[in-house]
Amino acid sequence: MPGRRRKKKIIRVNSRRPINIDLVFFGAVAFYLCAIVYMGLHSTHIAGYEVTTGSLAANHTYTGFAIRDEKVFQAETTGYVSYYAGAGDRVTASSLVYTVDEKGDINELIQENAENIDLTDDNYSALRSEISSFMSDYEDSSFSEVYDFQEDMESSVMELLNQSMLDSLEEAGEDSMFTRVYSAEVGIVEYYEDGYEDVTADTMTEEMLDPTDYDSGSLKKEIIQAGESAYKLVQSEKWTLIVPLTSEEVSEYLEDGTEYMEVRFTRDDTTAWATFSIVYVGTTPCARLDFNNSMVRFADQRYVEVEFLVDDEEGLKIPNTAIVEKEFYLIPKDYLVEQEDSSGFLKEVYDESGQSSAEFVSVTLYYEDDDYYYIDPLETDYTSGEVLLSTGDYLVKTDSQDRFQIGQRSTLQGVYNINKGYTQFRQITILDQNEEYTLVEQGTSYGLTVYDHIVLNGEAVDEDTVIY
Repeated sequence: MPGRRRKKKIIRVNSRRPINIDLVFFGAVAFYLCAIVYMGLHSTHIAGYEVTTGSLAANHTYTGFAIRDEKVFQAETTGYVSYYAGAGDRVTASSLVYTVDEKGDINELIQENAENIDLTDDNYSALRSEISSFMSDYEDSSFSEVYDFQEDMESSVMELLNQSMLDSLEEAGEDSMFTRVYSAEVGIVEYYEDGYEDVTADTMTEEMLDPTDYDSGSLKKEIIQAGESAYKLVQSEKWTLIVPLTSEEVSEYLEDGTEYMEVRFTRDDTTAWATFSIVYVGTTPCARLDFNNSMVRFADQRYVEVEFLVDDEEGLKIPNTAIVEKEFYLIPKDYLVEQEDSSGFLKEVYDESGQSSAEFVSVTLYYEDDDYYYIDPLETDYTSGEVLLSTGDYLVKTDSQDRFQIGQRSTLQGVYNINKGYTQFRQITILDQNEEYTLVEQGTSYGLTVYDHIVLNGEAVDEDTVIY
């Protein structure tokens, strides 16, 4: 008898998988991060800026046209020329400037003797000093100055060998074909000519103010022709520098009553004082600087670069992007009422029966001029949220029947202060401005103070915007 089959016991297992808590958690975090990134990409970022004191870096460096008492002297004889006075040397009527040898024999003898002379250690030290000074100031953009430097070095060597050459002249004796040329007058010797030697402040033209196309010619040569320019003398320590200015700069100097100016010469970092006045060259306003010294250091330059040593105005320095304009009500100043620690105005109100009365309204005074207070049209009562003053409201003057209807408006420039975590408009008085920053007056009523925090981009917010 077959055995009875045993029934298999089938146990049903719940196929629902348990919730993965870790997956849910990390999914929520991922969603939160995505939301934060999205909000960051699609919302305006509000950055703050800490107000500091300072000044605007204004450029007071100019290139001026030098006017001096100059006279050019011509050669009377044709021949080989040798120079004995160096450029920049001060000479008198007994100083030998150059010689002219019509045949060339004596000139050759002088040159040969000079080449055989050894320089002393002091001579070499002086030459090294000139070379070092040139190298420290050299710029690739002014390569043409190398040729001027070469001529200066040649003049320096000639000056150092001057005594040897004079001894050679004594050996040469007298010769009718050999001419010694002494300085005609007292002055500083220079060996260049540019055609501006006779220019005065009254005869200058606007083209002379631009050094771009300036050109000068060296007077030094091996052979000189009778009638050619041989050298020139600068005969007075008094000289003038004509510096082109902008109309705004002229207005500032005239307003300040500037009569004297201290300048720094960029060539050697020395300073000097000059008498200051405003002149016009054609239609170009210029500063005229009259000096009583320093001429000898710049006798070899027609265009001299100087920096005006003026005190730049100081104040609170803020970025231009922070500045906004805001509209305000104008309220006559004689309507202001002081009650305890509050300032405000008496607003005319009416009860249910139509009876009028005066209600004191405390407001923030943002600015004042000679006649008006500036009041924010959107200032509200924090308890009720209602606007404190509206267009058309009447204000009552104390102890008077006079009434003033609100409506007149004007704008102020300012920034949004965020010291309290929300934006508050603060009026500014601008002192100076450049492309990036504005200098504003400090210590003004209803204004800014140092270390205040303001919104960097003022156009991105409104009044009472919560920042923190």
